[in-house]
Amino acid sequence: MNFLRIININKPKDWTSFDVVRFVKRRFNEKKVGHIGTLDPMATGVLPVFLGQATRLIPLFNNLDKSYCAICKFGESTDTYDAKGKVIETNDTSFLNPQEINETFYSFLGQREQQIPAFSASKIKGVPAYKLARKGFKVPIKFRTVIFHELEVESLLIPFFQFRVKCSKGTYIRTLVNDLGLLLKVGAHLTSLKRLACGKMFHINNSVTINELKIIGDDTDLPWISPLKLLNHVYTVSATTHMMTFIKNGRQVEVPKPIETIKNIKKYPENELSIESNQIQTKVLDSNHNLVAIGYVMCENNSWLFKPTKVFI
Repeated sequence: MNFLRIININKPKDWTSFDVVRFVKRRFNEKKVGHIGTLDPMATGVLPVFLGQATRLIPLFNNLDKSYCAICKFGESTDTYDAKGKVIETNDTSFLNPQEINETFYSFLGQREQQIPAFSASKIKGVPAYKLARKGFKVPIKFRTVIFHELEVESLLIPFFQFRVKCSKGTYIRTLVNDLGLLLKVGAHLTSLKRLACGKMFHINNSVTINELKIIGDDTDLPWISPLKLLNHVYTVSATTHMMTFIKNGRQVEVPKPIETIKNIKKYPENELSIESNQIQTKVLDSNHNLVAIGYVMCENNSWLFKPTKVFI
């Protein structure tokens, strides 16, 4: 069985997320590499990377919440909403006061419609929006629903403002900064962004730097992320030899009735477990506690069946 390799990389500044993927391919001599949650080049921090067969797990984790530490500068607006862009407006910030900034900042808590920046990887008829924007084309305005779960002010030394955010997938922190500047009527742009976490398992403190990947020669010394820990709250079935015969060929197989009822399993966090009607998202382990397959357990004609969707043997 292939070892499912997942590693949490601390992306360096000025690297694109694809630069990291390209480096990992060379470093581990692996053709297939993918990641969760694209980071802008100026951003640093958590970038979960999946190698080989583990890339097939990526769709299960695309909706993870993200946490960031950011710094913005009031009084200057840029066309990209960050420090990489062209300054398009400057304003006096001497009248700003901490109370107004804090109240306006915390007003973003909760769900809202956020405009996608013109300079973004969002595609317009198959073309990344930033490519159109760089050529001077007008990029259609698009919005997406985002959620700011937590906001925290860290420091304020006008014109600089440092804060933390926990938000839903697809949130643009530079758009948050731009919107904050508009409400305060001084303009603002993002000057620094560091992703601190992606979901519950990928944190800045269990990440590895590019330099560390260059230095560490023995891959067994690397902080690989266990797929079983990532799937900790997914219902588990232990496969018998008989069951393995069916599963390795992608065929459904009868399994013991779940000890927990569907009603009880539904108490698990929604983003950790997917349930559709009477289907229970399930992982199957072999006798050595290795991940064999992912799929669904469901009841048909009073029999409980496991139907694999991804097989790793």
